[in-house]
Amino acid sequence: MAAIVDQQMALEEEGVEFHGDVLETVFSHVPLIDLVSASHVSKSWYDAVSSSLRHHNKPRPWLILHTQATRLPYATTTHAYDPRSDVWIKVSRPPIPYISDLKSSHSNFVYMLSPFRFSFSFDPLNFDWHHVDPPLVWRRDPIVARVGDSVVIAGGGCDFEDDPLAVEIYNLNTRVWHTCDSMPGILRESSASPWLSIAATDEKLIVTDKESGVTHWFDPETKSWSDPLHLSPGQPVSSYNIGYTKNSLILVGLCRIRNVESVKIWRIGGEDFECEEIGEMPMECVEKLRSESFGYCSLNIRVAGNTVYVYNNTWDVEEVVACDLIGSGGCSWWSVRNVVAREEMIADRLVFTCSEIGIDDLQCLMRAENRRF
Repeated sequence: MAAIVDQQMALEEEGVEFHGDVLETVFSHVPLIDLVSASHVSKSWYDAVSSSLRHHNKPRPWLILHTQATRLPYATTTHAYDPRSDVWIKVSRPPIPYISDLKSSHSNFVYMLSPFRFSFSFDPLNFDWHHVDPPLVWRRDPIVARVGDSVVIAGGGCDFEDDPLAVEIYNLNTRVWHTCDSMPGILRESSASPWLSIAATDEKLIVTDKESGVTHWFDPETKSWSDPLHLSPGQPVSSYNIGYTKNSLILVGLCRIRNVESVKIWRIGGEDFECEEIGEMPMECVEKLRSESFGYCSLNIRVAGNTVYVYNNTWDVEEVVACDLIGSGGCSWWSVRNVVAREEMIADRLVFTCSEIGIDDLQCLMRAENRRF
């Protein structure tokens, strides 16, 4: 990128400029992070960068991998994968004060929870952290997500708690905790985050039992839960995983028929949550999801925009399979080699998130102190 800038400056001194269409083509091959500086070279370059991002090689949601060491000082590192450029980027920032194990049960929400503190982050690259008093009920593995102006923390209660299904919401504006109706009793045996898949909109939190497909939604305004619905894709599903795209709720299911595993995606619509199949993962991608250590698939997903990242929910994640949902109803499949996990062998705790990252987001982040890529 620096060479291109130097070349352009030399040509401008000679009275020669790149034409806009040439610049747009060149910029379509430049990593998004480098386009930030390119957009400041001149007005014509700014226009070419903007046009290239709109018409040539559009940005897609980034996959973000957080690693946390399991020994003092429990150092946390962050790497981001930009699919537009097919590069992993290390994100440098001040260390995150250690509270407890780093966790995530939703696509762009990470948190640490102890009996004394609740720390969480939900911005695109999880730079900004909020440190608040903990909820009233101590929890081991709750589901946690942002819904509008509320952070919902539900379930995951320890055995000695009176109500392991307790629900509390933290209002981001008033900075006050509120108690709510408990989770439905049908989820009592699966109220911890490893057994639940969640999706969040601006108004509701949707919760699905991964094994049975039983689904409820929670409304922070009324602080209450819906009646149960059963996701019924019309074929045996052994693992239900839900997410919310730009347009609709989706289901990613692991199917086993006569010991043959397949992964399919359904769009969920209507008041009855009807399932419409929109794609099936190629078998070579299904094989990439198998754990080298355990030999099986245990799916988890992260969703942003119209991209779904699917990975094996084990510690030895070698590859992540991704799917771009096409407006006409189809799917485009590809995969990401997890090179970071190989390099960060001392960091046993891996947490995935994903976010839509635009050039404006990167400009804001790069202007902030102690934030580098």
